Amino acid sequence: MADVREVELTTQTANVTLTTTSETAIVNTPEVVVPAQTTRALILAWGQLTTGAGTTAVTPRIRRDTTTAGALVGEANAETVKAAAGSTEPFFIIASEERADVDRVQYVLTLAQVGATGNGTALQAGIIVLVL
Repeated sequence: MADVREVELTTQTANVTLTTTSETAIVNTPEVVVPAQTTRALILAWGQLTTGAGTTAVTPRIRRDTTTAGALVGEANAETVKAAAGSTEPFFIIASEERADVDRVQYVLTLAQVGATGNGTALQAGIIVLVL
């Protein structure tokens, strides 16, 4: 079993607007020091979203850095909403990657609505990265 070498986490409670189907950064980790030449990062993130009108699914993603332009870590799979558009639902994602020859890592949770004709609102979220 690998030892956890570094941990960083953050939460947010300020609302974040998702403009129709645009991928939007919700919450990001602080920079995490990487204590070895090669390491594995385990990232867990959760967000609570009130979906906009017309939303049929939501795609949670974990990306490197702090914006939607960062490299995708893991997969980006749309999750069908379980209630009518305008309801509040949780979205959870976990990913990991091996990193080499970097001294710091940082990750962001993003959400994107599918089929939305109205804006959504992320109400709260959290993200944690464990460096192994």
